[in-house]
Amino acid sequence: MAIWWLLPAFVGLVGILMLVGGVARVFKAEFGGGIMRLLFGGLTLAGAMIIGLVGLNLQTYAQLSKEWPVGLVTIKKGAAEFDYIASIDLYDDGKPRNQPRDYQVTGEEIFVGGPIVTFKPWANVVGMDAVFRAETVRGGYFNANCTNTYNPRVETLDNPSDQSLLDSIAESWKFAAAREVAHNSLSGQPLGDGAVYEIIATQDAFQLQPQDGNAVAQALQQQAIDRRSTLNCDPVTTPVQTPSGAVEYRAPGAPPPAVTPQAVPNAAPPVQAPVRPTPAPAPAPAPATPPSDLIQPQVMPPASPAPQQ
Repeated sequence: MAIWWLLPAFVGLVGILMLVGGVARVFKAEFGGGIMRLLFGGLTLAGAMIIGLVGLNLQTYAQLSKEWPVGLVTIKKGAAEFDYIASIDLYDDGKPRNQPRDYQVTGEEIFVGGPIVTFKPWANVVGMDAVFRAETVRGGYFNANCTNTYNPRVETLDNPSDQSLLDSIAESWKFAAAREVAHNSLSGQPLGDGAVYEIIATQDAFQLQPQDGNAVAQALQQQAIDRRSTLNCDPVTTPVQTPSGAVEYRAPGAPPPAVTPQAVPNAAPPVQAPVRPTPAPAPAPAPATPPSDLIQPQVMPPASPAPQQ
């Protein structure tokens, strides 16, 4: 808690004591002194509350508008047109490393960016500030077609880290509840020989702003507002390369191409199992002879009598 809270706390304590004393006097039938103490105690307590609210608003504004210096960028002209050297000196805890490193930047403007994790406003007020890291620097052109045509390189700043931003603050459920958004912030300014820019981090994003007193950077601000390029480039419609191969260009607003089913490659015919010959059907068995007891007896004709002698 900041030391300025001691003043409204002390005044509020005095007001509460005066109020308690006034109530006690009223109960003792000392109405005159009791009412005076109640009046002055109430005014004192109200004043303490007003001072506290004003101080809280000032502290809230200071926390929400807090800024940190991240680095210093000095621009020098290179050997060719649209070729520049950006000398970048990064800061640690707001203090320069005094180890500037040169990066080649081509184009009409320079961009510096990196990941940043922001927290909810109430978390900023209680002291949880944004976490950030400057990681990349690259050039660009005011005309998007020229950027696509000349494709300026993206360089990684000498600011490596093996941990994520949330690992660096020991992420837990408390930080997850207070975290607002994690995103990649990028800020740009026009290139010019002798321009000096400061890399500033706020509670929300990176800002690349002219250094105070640098006339070159200040003069380039109008160019940053107009964003008028001396170049005129044709749209690039060639396929875009991706790790999985080339992707055909689609103009903005164009419907996605219809997905055509891929032809199945010619496969070898399936191996059929050998057909076994079907055995000839067995002859039908002869009908069974009925049992002998079912045979009808045959009636023999009577024998003729023998002749008499």
